[in-house]
Amino acid sequence: MPSYNWQTVPPSLSSRRILGIAICVWVAVPLPARTEQEQPVRVAILFRAQKSYQMATSSLEAAIQRTGYECICIELPKRDDQPGRERALRQLASAEPSVIATTGADVTSFVLEKVPKTPVVFFMVPNARDASFVTDGNPHRNRVAGVTTDVSPEDQIDWIARLRPATRNLAILHSSRTQRTVEAFRAAGRKRGITITTIEADKNEFPKASEALNTKGCNGVLMIPDARIYNAATIKRLLLWGIRQKKPVWTFSASIVRAGAFAGQYADSQAIGRQAAELIQNEINGTRPSDLGLQYPRHVGRAVNERSAEMIDVTLSDAVTGVGTTRFGGQP
Repeated sequence: MPSYNWQTVPPSLSSRRILGIAICVWVAVPLPARTEQEQPVRVAILFRAQKSYQMATSSLEAAIQRTGYECICIELPKRDDQPGRERALRQLASAEPSVIATTGADVTSFVLEKVPKTPVVFFMVPNARDASFVTDGNPHRNRVAGVTTDVSPEDQIDWIARLRPATRNLAILHSSRTQRTVEAFRAAGRKRGITITTIEADKNEFPKASEALNTKGCNGVLMIPDARIYNAATIKRLLLWGIRQKKPVWTFSASIVRAGAFAGQYADSQAIGRQAAELIQNEINGTRPSDLGLQYPRHVGRAVNERSAEMIDVTLSDAVTGVGTTRFGGQP
């Protein structure tokens, strides 16, 4: 705005006249109407207070705030707290978000069922191929996209083939809740000439699965995060099987590699949060959720256990494992 020296105003213009001109100008130029684009863009994050979700949720919230959008975090109580869930839904409705982000499969299914039309971006969903909301024919399929915690089957099979080129038959224990995930591994294995042998298992009858591993001629086992199969006891049993049989156990968690698995690949929770924020940005910019679909994590961690490798007679080298691979079980 230009600066005026009021001493240069001609004497013929009295102060009253100047004020009148100013009022006329103000009346003649109405304030512009508030456009739809100027309405605040709100993103609601509906989350469960679980430790595994905390880092990803915090990372997503920070990324959303950096865009300048309003971010509202709402905790969804457990299923047995119906009054609490109703309060969360009221909070969600009053926020009128443009996009809802959800942690895990249960929260995502709940939101899709209770909140119509609003686009949903999920994150931190394991075995996402088996989630009902990403399957063809699901009524909510066209308004949901997201990032799974699974490392893509192609990347996992590729790393296994590089670390253990002799692998020709790889076993995967699964349940009815991970059938589509296993099929994705079958397809990835075929591309690398590796047979994926599937064994249906249950944590309550795990010895049967262990016995089946002994009869299938597999070169190792690839674990997938299936809660119907794995708990502390069954994981320990499988790791002991690998050492006794001198066969590698590949896993989805650095902590399980530390506990004795041969090697594993796993997603970075904070990176998943940032990747989910990108999906939200794309949706706000007009990309349809169905065009974004299910995405695998772009940032993947890797770990090997040197002690376990020694016990099953596998030689590891930096050239094979790759730069940045975490190593456990080595000499102090």
